[in-house]
Amino acid sequence: MTGAGGFIGANVVRRLMDDDLEAHAVVQPGSDSWRLRGIDQLVTHDCSVDDAAAVDDLVRSVKPNWVFHLAAHGAYAHQTDFRRMVAANILGTFNLLDALDRDGCCEGFVHTGSSSEYGLKDHAPQENERVAPNSTYAVTKCAATHGVTTWAHRTGMPAVTVRLYSIYGPWEEPTRLLPRLVGAAMGGTLPPLVAPSTARDFVWVGDAVEGIIRAARSAERRPGAVWNLGSGAQTTLEELVAIVRRVFAVVEEPTWGSMANRAWDTDRWIADARLASEQLKWRAKTPLDAGVQEFGAWIASRPKPSRYTR
Repeated sequence: MTGAGGFIGANVVRRLMDDDLEAHAVVQPGSDSWRLRGIDQLVTHDCSVDDAAAVDDLVRSVKPNWVFHLAAHGAYAHQTDFRRMVAANILGTFNLLDALDRDGCCEGFVHTGSSSEYGLKDHAPQENERVAPNSTYAVTKCAATHGVTTWAHRTGMPAVTVRLYSIYGPWEEPTRLLPRLVGAAMGGTLPPLVAPSTARDFVWVGDAVEGIIRAARSAERRPGAVWNLGSGAQTTLEELVAIVRRVFAVVEEPTWGSMANRAWDTDRWIADARLASEQLKWRAKTPLDAGVQEFGAWIASRPKPSRYTR
Protein backbone atom coordinates (compact mmCIF):
# COMPACT_ATOMS: atom_id res chain seq x y z
CA MET A 1 0.00 0.00 0.00
CA THR A 2 1.37 3.39 -0.98
CA GLY A 3 0.61 6.41 1.19
CA ALA A 4 0.36 4.10 4.19
CA GLY A 5 1.59 6.80 6.56
CA GLY A 6 -1.30 9.11 5.67
CA PHE A 7 -4.70 9.46 7.30
CA ILE A 8 -6.70 7.01 5.21
CA GLY A 9 -3.72 4.77 4.54
CA ALA A 10 -3.13 4.23 8.26
CA ASN A 11 -6.75 3.17 8.65
CA VAL A 12 -6.55 0.77 5.69
CA VAL A 13 -3.37 -0.76 7.14
CA ARG A 14 -5.10 -1.40 10.45
CA ARG A 15 -8.11 -2.95 8.73
CA LEU A 16 -5.89 -5.32 6.73
CA MET A 17 -4.00 -6.31 9.87
CA ASP A 18 -7.29 -6.87 11.71
CA ASP A 19 -8.33 -9.16 8.84
CA ASP A 20 -5.13 -11.19 9.40
CA LEU A 21 -3.68 -10.16 6.04
CA GLU A 22 0.00 -9.44 5.47
CA ALA A 23 0.24 -5.71 4.89
CA HIS A 24 3.22 -3.96 3.33
CA ALA A 25 3.25 -0.23 4.09
CA VAL A 26 5.01 2.02 1.56
CA VAL A 27 6.00 5.41 2.97
CA GLN A 28 7.84 8.41 1.61
CA PRO A 29 11.53 8.30 2.62
CA GLY A 30 12.22 10.72 5.46
CA SER A 31 8.55 11.18 6.30
CA ASP A 32 7.22 11.09 9.84
CA SER A 33 5.10 7.93 9.91
CA TRP A 34 3.62 8.72 13.32
CA ARG A 35 0.28 7.15 12.43
CA LEU A 36 1.91 3.72 12.01
CA ARG A 37 3.74 3.59 15.31
CA GLY A 38 2.78 0.72 17.57
CA ILE A 39 1.46 -1.57 14.83
CA ASP A 40 3.04 -4.96 15.48
CA GLN A 41 4.38 -7.08 12.60
CA LEU A 42 3.85 -4.36 10.00
CA VAL A 43 6.34 -4.52 7.13
CA THR A 44 7.34 -1.00 6.08
CA HIS A 45 9.18 0.09 2.92
CA ASP A 46 10.69 3.52 2.22
CA CYS A 47 10.00 4.27 -1.44
CA SER A 48 9.16 7.36 -3.49
CA VAL A 49 6.52 6.42 -6.05
CA ASP A 50 8.00 8.89 -8.53
CA ASP A 51 11.22 6.81 -8.56
CA ALA A 52 10.50 4.25 -11.29
CA ALA A 53 13.47 2.02 -10.51
CA ALA A 54 12.65 1.91 -6.80
CA VAL A 55 9.00 1.11 -7.50
CA ASP A 56 9.99 -1.65 -9.91
CA ASP A 57 12.39 -3.17 -7.37
CA LEU A 58 9.73 -3.04 -4.67
CA VAL A 59 7.06 -4.73 -6.79
CA ARG A 60 9.44 -7.50 -7.87
CA SER A 61 10.46 -8.05 -4.25
CA VAL A 62 7.03 -8.01 -2.59
CA LYS A 63 4.88 -9.39 -5.46
CA PRO A 64 1.67 -7.96 -3.97
CA ASN A 65 -1.72 -9.58 -4.54
CA TRP A 66 -3.69 -6.42 -3.81
CA VAL A 67 -2.38 -2.89 -4.22
CA PHE A 68 -3.94 0.13 -2.57
CA HIS A 69 -2.53 3.30 -4.09
CA LEU A 70 -3.11 6.16 -1.66
CA ALA A 71 0.11 8.15 -2.12
CA ALA A 72 -0.70 11.71 -3.18
CA HIS A 73 0.47 15.29 -2.83
CA GLY A 74 -1.54 18.50 -2.84
CA ALA A 75 -4.57 17.61 -0.71
CA TYR A 76 -3.54 20.08 2.01
CA ALA A 77 -3.44 23.86 1.67
CA HIS A 78 0.30 23.99 2.41
CA GLN A 79 1.11 21.54 -0.41
CA THR A 80 1.34 23.95 -3.33
CA ASP A 81 4.29 22.66 -5.38
CA PHE A 82 2.71 21.57 -8.66
CA ARG A 83 5.83 19.65 -9.69
CA ARG A 84 5.50 17.45 -6.63
CA MET A 85 1.80 16.96 -7.40
CA VAL A 86 2.61 15.85 -10.94
CA ALA A 87 5.42 13.59 -9.70
CA ALA A 88 3.40 11.88 -6.96
CA ASN A 89 -0.10 11.86 -8.42
CA ILE A 90 0.56 11.23 -12.11
CA LEU A 91 4.08 9.88 -12.56
CA GLY A 92 3.87 7.83 -9.35
CA THR A 93 0.61 6.21 -10.48
CA PHE A 94 2.03 5.29 -13.89
CA ASN A 95 5.26 3.96 -12.37
CA LEU A 96 3.24 1.66 -10.17
CA LEU A 97 0.96 0.48 -12.98
CA ASP A 98 3.94 -0.14 -15.24
CA ALA A 99 5.78 -2.20 -12.60
CA LEU A 100 2.69 -4.25 -11.78
CA ASP A 101 1.94 -4.85 -15.46
CA ARG A 102 5.43 -6.25 -16.04
CA ASP A 103 5.35 -8.41 -12.92
CA GLY A 104 1.83 -9.77 -13.50
CA CYS A 105 1.22 -10.40 -9.80
CA CYS A 106 -1.62 -7.98 -9.12
CA GLU A 107 -5.09 -9.39 -8.48
CA GLY A 108 -6.65 -6.07 -7.50
CA PHE A 109 -5.47 -2.44 -7.78
CA VAL A 110 -7.39 0.37 -6.10
CA HIS A 111 -6.46 3.96 -6.84
CA THR A 112 -7.93 6.58 -4.51
CA GLY A 113 -9.21 9.47 -6.54
CA SER A 114 -10.90 12.62 -5.27
CA SER A 115 -14.31 14.23 -5.47
CA SER A 116 -12.43 17.41 -6.42
CA GLU A 117 -11.95 15.88 -9.89
CA TYR A 118 -15.53 16.91 -10.69
CA GLY A 119 -14.89 20.57 -9.92
CA LEU A 120 -17.70 22.82 -8.73
CA LYS A 121 -21.09 21.31 -9.53
CA ASP A 122 -24.65 22.34 -8.74
CA HIS A 123 -25.70 18.69 -8.37
CA ALA A 124 -24.41 15.30 -7.26
CA PRO A 125 -22.19 14.19 -10.18
CA GLN A 126 -22.23 10.66 -11.52
CA GLU A 127 -19.04 8.79 -12.31
CA ASN A 128 -19.50 8.93 -16.08
CA GLU A 129 -20.12 12.65 -16.43
CA ARG A 130 -17.64 15.24 -17.60
CA VAL A 131 -15.06 16.25 -15.03
CA ALA A 132 -14.05 19.89 -14.58
CA PRO A 133 -11.14 20.07 -12.13
CA ASN A 134 -10.50 23.62 -10.93
CA SER A 135 -7.20 23.26 -9.06
CA THR A 136 -3.77 21.87 -9.85
CA TYR A 137 -4.31 19.06 -7.36
CA ALA A 138 -7.65 18.15 -8.91
CA VAL A 139 -6.14 18.20 -12.41
CA THR A 140 -3.41 15.76 -11.39
CA LYS A 141 -5.85 13.45 -9.59
CA CYS A 142 -8.15 13.52 -12.61
CA ALA A 143 -5.23 12.65 -14.90
CA ALA A 144 -4.31 9.74 -12.64
CA THR A 145 -7.88 8.41 -12.65
CA HIS A 146 -8.05 8.58 -16.45
CA GLY A 147 -4.66 6.87 -16.58
CA VAL A 148 -5.78 4.01 -14.35
CA THR A 149 -8.95 3.49 -16.39
CA THR A 150 -7.12 3.58 -19.72
CA TRP A 151 -4.38 1.26 -18.45
CA ALA A 152 -6.93 -1.23 -17.16
CA HIS A 153 -8.86 -1.28 -20.43
CA ARG A 154 -5.68 -1.66 -22.49
CA THR A 155 -3.97 -4.34 -20.40
CA GLY A 156 -6.86 -6.04 -18.62
CA MET A 157 -5.28 -5.22 -15.28
CA PRO A 158 -7.96 -5.29 -12.53
CA ALA A 159 -7.40 -1.63 -11.70
CA VAL A 160 -10.19 0.63 -10.42
CA THR A 161 -10.65 4.04 -8.81
CA VAL A 162 -12.69 5.19 -5.85
CA ARG A 163 -13.40 8.92 -5.68
CA LEU A 164 -13.43 9.87 -2.03
CA TYR A 165 -15.54 12.65 -0.57
CA SER A 166 -14.87 14.30 2.82
CA ILE A 167 -13.47 11.49 4.93
CA TYR A 168 -13.05 12.09 8.66
CA GLY A 169 -12.13 10.16 11.78
CA PRO A 170 -9.14 8.68 13.65
CA TRP A 171 -5.66 9.64 12.39
CA GLU A 172 -7.00 12.57 10.36
CA GLU A 173 -4.56 15.46 9.99
CA PRO A 174 -4.99 17.45 13.23
CA THR A 175 -5.17 20.78 11.40
CA ARG A 176 -8.22 19.76 9.35
CA LEU A 177 -11.75 20.98 10.06
CA LEU A 178 -13.22 18.10 12.04
CA PRO A 179 -10.21 17.39 14.29
CA ARG A 180 -10.00 21.10 15.12
CA LEU A 181 -13.74 21.45 15.60
CA VAL A 182 -14.15 18.32 17.74
CA GLY A 183 -10.97 19.02 19.70
CA ALA A 184 -12.09 22.55 20.51
CA ALA A 185 -15.63 21.41 21.37
CA MET A 186 -14.25 18.87 23.84
CA GLY A 187 -12.79 21.86 25.66
CA GLY A 188 -16.04 23.81 25.47
CA THR A 189 -15.02 26.20 22.70
CA LEU A 190 -15.20 26.58 18.92
CA PRO A 191 -12.38 27.30 16.43
CA PRO A 192 -12.41 30.03 13.77
CA LEU A 193 -14.98 29.23 11.09
CA VAL A 194 -15.66 30.09 7.45
CA ALA A 195 -19.11 30.90 6.07
CA PRO A 196 -21.95 28.77 7.52
CA SER A 197 -23.25 27.79 4.07
CA THR A 198 -20.02 25.97 3.16
CA ALA A 199 -21.00 22.36 2.48
CA ARG A 200 -19.39 18.92 2.34
CA ASP A 201 -20.38 15.27 2.07
CA PHE A 202 -18.82 13.71 5.19
CA VAL A 203 -17.95 10.01 5.40
CA TRP A 204 -16.68 8.17 8.50
CA VAL A 205 -13.25 6.72 7.73
CA GLY A 206 -14.28 3.19 8.72
CA ASP A 207 -17.02 3.28 6.10
CA ALA A 208 -14.58 4.61 3.50
CA VAL A 209 -12.10 1.83 4.25
CA GLU A 210 -14.86 -0.74 3.80
CA GLY A 211 -15.60 0.74 0.37
CA ILE A 212 -11.91 0.62 -0.59
CA ILE A 213 -11.67 -3.04 0.43
CA ARG A 214 -14.83 -3.91 -1.50
CA ALA A 215 -13.46 -2.15 -4.57
CA ALA A 216 -10.36 -4.35 -4.42
CA ARG A 217 -12.42 -7.49 -4.22
CA SER A 218 -14.53 -6.40 -7.18
CA ALA A 219 -11.61 -5.20 -9.30
CA GLU A 220 -11.08 -8.43 -11.23
CA ARG A 221 -14.64 -8.30 -12.54
CA ARG A 222 -14.68 -4.56 -13.41
CA PRO A 223 -11.29 -3.35 -14.69
CA GLY A 224 -11.27 0.42 -15.11
CA ALA A 225 -14.36 1.06 -12.99
CA VAL A 226 -14.82 4.29 -11.03
CA TRP A 227 -17.00 4.59 -7.92
CA ASN A 228 -17.96 7.57 -5.79
CA LEU A 229 -17.60 6.91 -2.07
CA GLY A 230 -19.81 9.49 -0.41
CA SER A 231 -22.82 9.52 1.87
CA GLY A 232 -25.16 11.16 -0.61
CA ALA A 233 -26.09 13.66 2.11
CA GLN A 234 -24.80 17.21 2.09
CA THR A 235 -24.01 18.89 5.40
CA THR A 236 -23.39 22.63 5.72
CA LEU A 237 -20.87 23.96 8.19
CA GLU A 238 -23.77 25.50 10.15
CA GLU A 239 -25.37 22.04 10.47
CA LEU A 240 -22.06 20.42 11.38
CA VAL A 241 -21.33 22.97 14.10
CA ALA A 242 -24.84 22.47 15.50
CA ILE A 243 -24.21 18.70 15.69
CA VAL A 244 -20.85 19.18 17.40
CA ARG A 245 -22.27 21.68 19.88
CA ARG A 246 -25.07 19.28 20.76
CA VAL A 247 -22.81 16.21 21.10
CA PHE A 248 -20.30 18.01 23.35
CA ALA A 249 -22.72 20.43 25.06
CA VAL A 250 -20.88 23.54 23.83
CA VAL A 251 -22.48 26.79 25.00
CA GLU A 252 -20.28 29.14 23.01
CA GLU A 253 -21.90 30.55 19.87
CA PRO A 254 -20.07 30.24 16.53
CA THR A 255 -18.44 33.30 15.01
CA TRP A 256 -19.07 32.91 11.30
CA GLY A 257 -16.48 34.33 8.93
CA SER A 258 -13.80 34.45 11.64
CA MET A 259 -11.71 32.48 9.15
CA ALA A 260 -11.49 33.42 5.46
CA ASN A 261 -13.14 31.08 2.98
CA ARG A 262 -10.75 28.94 0.95
CA ALA A 263 -10.73 28.84 -2.87
CA TRP A 264 -12.36 25.40 -2.84
CA ASP A 265 -15.17 26.24 -0.41
CA THR A 266 -18.62 25.92 -1.95
CA ASP A 267 -22.22 25.67 -0.81
CA ARG A 268 -22.85 22.58 -2.95
CA TRP A 269 -20.83 19.38 -2.55
CA ILE A 270 -22.59 16.02 -2.53
CA ALA A 271 -21.95 12.53 -3.87
CA ASP A 272 -24.07 10.38 -6.10
CA ALA A 273 -23.09 7.03 -4.59
CA ARG A 274 -25.75 4.88 -6.25
CA LEU A 275 -23.22 2.99 -8.38
CA ALA A 276 -21.19 1.95 -5.33
CA SER A 277 -24.42 0.85 -3.67
CA GLU A 278 -25.49 -1.22 -6.67
CA GLN A 279 -22.15 -2.75 -7.63
CA LEU A 280 -20.19 -2.87 -4.36
CA LYS A 281 -23.18 -3.21 -2.02
CA TRP A 282 -21.60 -0.34 -0.09
CA ARG A 283 -22.99 2.67 1.67
CA ALA A 284 -21.77 5.19 4.23
CA LYS A 285 -23.71 3.81 7.19
CA THR A 286 -22.34 5.86 10.12
CA PRO A 287 -24.57 8.86 10.97
CA LEU A 288 -22.61 12.10 11.30
CA ASP A 289 -23.54 12.67 14.94
CA ALA A 290 -22.43 9.12 15.84
CA GLY A 291 -19.18 9.57 13.94
CA VAL A 292 -18.48 12.89 15.64
CA GLN A 293 -19.06 11.32 19.05
CA GLU A 294 -16.82 8.35 18.24
CA PHE A 295 -14.12 10.65 16.90
CA GLY A 296 -14.22 12.62 20.14
CA ALA A 297 -13.86 9.42 22.16
CA TRP A 298 -10.87 8.41 20.05
CA ILE A 299 -9.20 11.81 20.53
CA ALA A 300 -9.81 11.56 24.29
CA SER A 301 -8.12 8.14 24.32
CA ARG A 302 -4.87 9.45 22.82
CA PRO A 303 -1.84 9.74 25.12
CA LYS A 304 -1.33 13.23 26.48
CA PRO A 305 0.09 15.40 25.11
CA SER A 306 -0.78 14.43 21.56
CA ARG A 307 -1.00 16.05 18.15
CA TYR A 308 -4.71 16.56 18.86
CA THR A 309 -4.10 18.49 22.09
CA ARG A 310 -4.92 22.17 21.72
